[in-house]
Amino acid sequence: MMKRNFGVSGAVLATAFVAGLAGIVSPAHAQTKVVVDPGKKYQVFEGWGTSLCWWAVKAGAWSEANRSKLLGAIADPDTGLGYTIFRYNIGGGDQPGHNHLTKGDGGANVPGYKPTEKGDFDWTADPYQRTIAIELSKRVKDPIFEAFSNSPPWWMTKSGCVSGSSDGSDNLKEDYFDDFADYLSEVALHFKKEWGITFRTVEPFNEPSAGWWKSNGGQEGCGFKNNQTKMIVELGKALQKKGLFPETSVSAADETNIGDALNQFNKYSGEALSYMFQVNTHSYSGGDSRAKLFNAAFAKDKKVWQSETGPLHKSGDENIALWMAGVILADLRDMKASAWVDWQIGDPAENWRSLALNHSKQTFSPNARYYMHAAFSRYIRPGSRIIDSDNGNTLAALTPEGALVLIVRNSGSSDVKYEFDLGEFVKIGTSAKVVRFELPGSLTKQSDIVVSGKALSMTAKSNTITTMVIDGAEGGACKPDSIIPYSKINNNEGWSTATEISLSKGDSLSIGPHPWEGGRWLWSGPNSFTSTNREIHLGKMDGTMSGYYKAVHTNASGCEGSVTFKVVVDDPDHPFVEPDTNKQDSTGDSSSVALRDFGMCRHETFRSDELLQVFDLQGRYLRNVYDFNLKKLAPGVYLVKRGSRMLRVRVP
Repeated sequence: MMKRNFGVSGAVLATAFVAGLAGIVSPAHAQTKVVVDPGKKYQVFEGWGTSLCWWAVKAGAWSEANRSKLLGAIADPDTGLGYTIFRYNIGGGDQPGHNHLTKGDGGANVPGYKPTEKGDFDWTADPYQRTIAIELSKRVKDPIFEAFSNSPPWWMTKSGCVSGSSDGSDNLKEDYFDDFADYLSEVALHFKKEWGITFRTVEPFNEPSAGWWKSNGGQEGCGFKNNQTKMIVELGKALQKKGLFPETSVSAADETNIGDALNQFNKYSGEALSYMFQVNTHSYSGGDSRAKLFNAAFAKDKKVWQSETGPLHKSGDENIALWMAGVILADLRDMKASAWVDWQIGDPAENWRSLALNHSKQTFSPNARYYMHAAFSRYIRPGSRIIDSDNGNTLAALTPEGALVLIVRNSGSSDVKYEFDLGEFVKIGTSAKVVRFELPGSLTKQSDIVVSGKALSMTAKSNTITTMVIDGAEGGACKPDSIIPYSKINNNEGWSTATEISLSKGDSLSIGPHPWEGGRWLWSGPNSFTSTNREIHLGKMDGTMSGYYKAVHTNASGCEGSVTFKVVVDDPDHPFVEPDTNKQDSTGDSSSVALRDFGMCRHETFRSDELLQVFDLQGRYLRNVYDFNLKKLAPGVYLVKRGSRMLRVRVP
């Protein structure tokens, strides 16, 4: 088990901030009893991180010794922040003669890898940001790298400027979508082959619908409000053509407003979704759409990343570190983000940074935000599972080592007493190790707290964050949602909860079980009927459509519930016959497995002599296989490459 150190540890304009932190930024909840339920398991947390632009463009020029100290403060899991996710900015590179990219102490002037349309790629460009990325790849265990673009190269833009168009509208030339996809995928390929960094995802946009990216601005930016689906498909095809997909997939769309991210995601075509691994959003605004975005992404089997945020719309006198802790809680609790990524860890503005960087002296110093982040990131490590706690100022997680982590935020002026009910655990340790973040900026070890009778009582001091770790946490049976059947015959009749339905030939049938939002639905029925919608509509029915329609609902905890409808159509030409449940499936020397081909559900048979490539769902290559029975794989879901097609295979 990895030891944790419990000692002392030494953006851009956006729209108005929507009150997405209601109940989070208040001093404290009136309720002080908190029930922690390990049976309600939510996202597997992938890690904490930061973008590399623009601080890395400057810090990469530091001496090797000074860089090492800085990266230790960022990446060390015991004495630093333990960050494992890093977003590398593929620069567009501005037109010669443009000298306006001055943000980030000049770090915003990120060089592009193809400075002219007719010239070759320049792989010596951007040496400093790349140096930081390479050194992090060697220092960090199992890092996740994402590449993202703020703008295409200047020569692909309508304005000839990488900070935007003249009026903030879309700035990529209409016939350059494939060129931009080729540019991004070529950089990703070079990073993998020459520098040993495989980007898990490539994000072609940054705040694309915002409308404020205008020429001669202080940083790269490109409007992309329209045609996001087209760009995602072009990029996916380019990654596939170069042999990078699915190990490297597409992410989108890094909108500044969570509501915009939701609206754009709902417009993506099935083809675009087939190339996407995750949904990225910034959480600067649109907080009331957090849960809606998660529900939409979960229904399409996509992760959600909070890929950039900061105190853009902070108001009032609440300390910045405690305010940002509220953002973390909302993003992880309500949006169920699988990763939480800061804008840039070393921003020049005090409220935006965790480390103050002096590039001329090559030194750095931590501030209050740094210690606040450490209270989360040192203890909720990659692979931890966020579980349910019924108070908005708390966060609960189970670590891979079997410890329960509880975090309590109190930004109020008075102490608050909490009692944590741990009765749902089968086993739980007898004491909690405790660290506390306090102002003006420290993280210090506190006395252990006794756990008695599966309960823990503690006092959250005012203006603090308290982190408690209890070893030996076991239990939490999966709890599926209750499925309520609803159906109606023809449009002019009311809804019924009956699961046995009789119709006349020519009738229509609508079936819409509850819960009416959240989770994933998978239908199966007669004549290979399948659907991933919650509601299904069957029109002009006849006897060939009689049979059993089964809906399986998977909730956010991964727990499955189901309901089956027996549907019989009165049709003398096709009378209903009960199916033979004793019929056996014989596949001989081939392997028949349940398969989801990017939204299409069916069975597919693989020949025993067929060459297949098998990947896990993170796109990591597992093996090539000849004469291999897929049913011998461990139960689970895999990506299987069959020729030019990528299939999602479930092995029962």
